[in-house]
Amino acid sequence: LKPSSSGEAGPRASVPQRRACARRAAMGAAASGDKKAAGAEGPAEEEEEEEVPTGVQWDEATHKAKLPVDEVFTVETLKDWDGEQLPMFLGICGVVVDVSSSNNFSPGHGYGKLWAGKDATLAMAHCSLKADTVNKFDFTVEGLEQMQLDALAGWYSHFTHKYPIRGKLKEFDGWDFSKVVEKAKDIAPPKFAGSS
Repeated sequence: LKPSSSGEAGPRASVPQRRACARRAAMGAAASGDKKAAGAEGPAEEEEEEEVPTGVQWDEATHKAKLPVDEVFTVETLKDWDGEQLPMFLGICGVVVDVSSSNNFSPGHGYGKLWAGKDATLAMAHCSLKADTVNKFDFTVEGLEQMQLDALAGWYSHFTHKYPIRGKLKEFDGWDFSKVVEKAKDIAPPKFAGSS
């Protein structure tokens, strides 16, 4: 995901940036860490990786009992699932997924710093890495542009195929994400090195 100078590849980004975001989201390449597949130019460079802490990992015996009643989260109850107190969860399109097994999500770092214990629906639609696009509910699915719907469907497909769904987000009760969910069905789940 390559943000514009404003920090996002959403509506204020150039058309090529938004198309690239939607294309990467649909392919799942941005989340794979594969720079070539994600559209980086030139040869892949070896980068020295800093040691980032791993968060709390899901343990069925320990954590299942800590899920909210009927597995319905609120923004308030979701925030505890930040990878530090409890395993790392995030919300997308009204579902809550457990990303605690991912190396791409570490508490206080990168995506974990931005999306841990929060709803990322609008951020995913806008391909935004800006904090002001998380936990936002002042938009409508119908109001999203086609490229935003495509990006959101790609990310929804990625997160719901790769990670366990642990519940729903109450703030999206009554919202209709069927357009996104249907579009996501046409998107093949991403394949990553070592996966079958």
